[in-house]
Amino acid sequence: MLAWEATMMASQSTEPAPHAEPAPHRDLWPGIAGLAAAALLITGHVLWMRTPDIEGRGAIRRVVLFYAKDSNRDLSEAATLILLAAGLLFLFFVVALSRLAGNRSHLVLVGGTVFTVFLMVAALAGNIFAITVNHSDVFPVVPATSLAAILLLHVAYGAMVAAMAGAAVMLFAIWRAAQETRAVPAWLGWAGFVVAVLSLAGPVSAWLTPLLLALWMLWAGVLLILNARVREGEGRET
Repeated sequence: MLAWEATMMASQSTEPAPHAEPAPHRDLWPGIAGLAAAALLITGHVLWMRTPDIEGRGAIRRVVLFYAKDSNRDLSEAATLILLAAGLLFLFFVVALSRLAGNRSHLVLVGGTVFTVFLMVAALAGNIFAITVNHSDVFPVVPATSLAAILLLHVAYGAMVAAMAGAAVMLFAIWRAAQETRAVPAWLGWAGFVVAVLSLAGPVSAWLTPLLLALWMLWAGVLLILNARVREGEGRET
């Protein structure tokens, strides 16, 4: 009787978990999210770069002429939604990146979260003037109100500087992980290192580095998808 019970327990212990999630999907969907976030970041940043020059003389006039056009306000509102969506997808993507970073996963998560938060702040601050004008009948585009737009555009740029500082922490952590483990290709680690170094010059480079980060995200997203396909192939062989 005891021998029969021991045999039954051994057979039950070798049965696979009934609700175990297939390993390939762990990186597949985050990889797709990374590709989508990168595409949205590029699109939103290009729209954001259309805002008028707010330095030097004539800034008030340029701001008034820009926001007086309905099409410019509509594009600003679209840029907000695009960048917010990019931030949400990036959070899904950065969790998968943290798994590749090993014992530096906490730095990847912290840096990625800081980037996401300040990206959203930049998206809202840089476009809230256009959104307000579009949806309010008592907030006209005149020289007096354009001063608020100039202030908000400065806040948006400052938030983007902070966002790229967070991204630099994430990229440096992945670069170090690439030196210690084969989970991250060396070329991807070094590419991230270059973007991270450029991001440290935030006040003069924040207009460009989000685009470089988006290109790096495209490569990393493809890597995650390829990893998922490799695991799927190995699972079929076994």
